[in-house]
Amino acid sequence: MDAMVKSAAETMTKTFEELSSLLHEVSWQKQHVFVVSFKAFNVALDVWKESDSQQLVSSMERHYLELDRLWQTVQRQTSGDGDEEWRVGIQNQRHDLLKKIRVLGGNKAANSAVQKQHKVRTTYENPQPSTTPSLGSAQVMPSSETVKQPLGHLTKAILDPVSQDVDNILVSYNLTASAALENAKIAHELILDPEIHLKIDPTREKLTDSFLEHVKHDTRLVMQKLYAEMCTVIPPSNPMRKLLDTEFDTQWIESQHENHVLDVPSKLRLVLRVIRSVCAPMRDEAVDKLVEQVDSVDVLRDIFVLVRQLQADVLNYQLDTVVRPWLRKHAVAYEREKMAHMLESQDVELTTAWMQNAATRVHAEQPLLPRGDFAKQVFREAFLDLCFAPTAVEVQNVPITLALDQARIQELQNEIQVLLSTGVLCALVKGACKMNDTEHLAIAPKILACLQSNDVTMDRVVETVVEVSGKHSMDQLVRKTLSKDSLAYRAMENGLRKLIIAQLGKKDYLNSQFKAELTQLSLSIVHTNICSLVGRIDRLSEFNWQVHVQWYAKINRFIFN
Repeated sequence: MDAMVKSAAETMTKTFEELSSLLHEVSWQKQHVFVVSFKAFNVALDVWKESDSQQLVSSMERHYLELDRLWQTVQRQTSGDGDEEWRVGIQNQRHDLLKKIRVLGGNKAANSAVQKQHKVRTTYENPQPSTTPSLGSAQVMPSSETVKQPLGHLTKAILDPVSQDVDNILVSYNLTASAALENAKIAHELILDPEIHLKIDPTREKLTDSFLEHVKHDTRLVMQKLYAEMCTVIPPSNPMRKLLDTEFDTQWIESQHENHVLDVPSKLRLVLRVIRSVCAPMRDEAVDKLVEQVDSVDVLRDIFVLVRQLQADVLNYQLDTVVRPWLRKHAVAYEREKMAHMLESQDVELTTAWMQNAATRVHAEQPLLPRGDFAKQVFREAFLDLCFAPTAVEVQNVPITLALDQARIQELQNEIQVLLSTGVLCALVKGACKMNDTEHLAIAPKILACLQSNDVTMDRVVETVVEVSGKHSMDQLVRKTLSKDSLAYRAMENGLRKLIIAQLGKKDYLNSQFKAELTQLSLSIVHTNICSLVGRIDRLSEFNWQVHVQWYAKINRFIFN
């Protein structure tokens, strides 16, 4: 049982025993203490039951959907012949599961499971008429844009022993391992953007706030709750865990309370010391501030907030070390099979235009390149054609293999233009004002911030350049430098593109040679930004190549045959 519930139950029992021992006299104080402890127990029990029920309902819902998936697979393999035993068994299991879901979560949870079943069924390719109908009343209409469910690779991914760890981590985000893999948008975000993190399900935070509000006057229950929260971020293997276990032992706290020696500020200082030993450096200032306020009335809630932030830090670390590697391991095969029939249904002649120019250039520049290297080099050049396109790549113009990443390519386009504009304008100002290197570096952040703003206009750019240079005569020079016919801009653009194509696949963008080459291009002032840019281009292009390598190789063979 949850430690919080156990502690509340023990406290309530003890106060009841003390109240019952007063057979011939009435103690209003004892009655009040019992009533408070009884209410605290009810709150703790409700919180525990609600949290446990939600996890159980989520687990049963996943099982319910997997049974439906299994039934659809059996139908496609047997065409309905000889599957009566399967049909009856699966139907009975699904009925039982739906009843249990309704009992635990009510009609809302049951309806949600049925709706998800309907949504999943629309994704099956050419679904067979099912003799195990949906348990809901709504009719499932076949989708005009169905996508084949790659059950083989999905099953392999779920059977991977690491998937259980992934499930345990993603439950805080109201997700499962299979859901993260099947949701292409989530998978792409986690694989391709190491800086993005999912939003934690706020339910647990609300439950904790509710509990604290009801038991804020019962120090023992608050200490037990704080201990339980700390145990989620301090594993048993951590040396500090033993100290926590000792100081927050239920019997020890009870004994201290009975003897009026329970020193709450001291225990809070211990908690903050433990947090300080494991938290990220960015949390140090918040910890130090709470240490100074440890005797304050409101410090408890602030400490719980800090612990939640620490939990988020731990989850984000686990996203990086467990979830993302698992997704990378399985997403390529899963995406490849899911898209296979869509790619094969396309007319090859209509989809080669994107790679045609790149193939011609690579063939002319590197005619002796081996076939395998040639196909990948063509893909990289074609990919950079999109990133360096002068106008935004719209949905109708993006290749089907990059359809999920159209918005991401637009972001890369915008960043390339911003960094090139920053470089060429800083070079212009440095030459016009005869600045030294220190002065040159000082103006870059202002120009970059102007170009990155959402409401940037040519007039605002001119104003910023005039401000940093102190020369009002820069107006026409700025406009000419950023025009389509600017030789300086085009030369810097071509140089950056060659530098990026040479770096793809190397994984190291911080070496001195790379920075020296940026200096020659007058782009060293945005060195850090360009390193980040190259990393994102490399991750996106490499992942897309791994998924669609067979398709890209086929296009190249078609071009030269």
